[in-house]
Amino acid sequence: MCQEHRNKNVEVNFEIPENIIQSFRDAVEKNGKSMNDVLRLYMQKYIWKQSELQKNRQMRRQSIGAK
Repeated sequence: MCQEHRNKNVEVNFEIPENIIQSFRDAVEKNGKSMNDVLRLYMQKYIWKQSELQKNRQMRRQSIGAK
């Protein structure tokens, strides 16, 4: 991965019902983390999982084409 892409940040905004965000905030704080840390880790895992799924789909296509 290029250095310029690795450090690029974007802002994401979501609308979440107030009762859910408060429950989420409480749960996060009980574990001694910040909301940003939890969301960042979630997004990293989500991106990794999507790349793994994409890699598996490509390998499947290649194995079907090789038969």
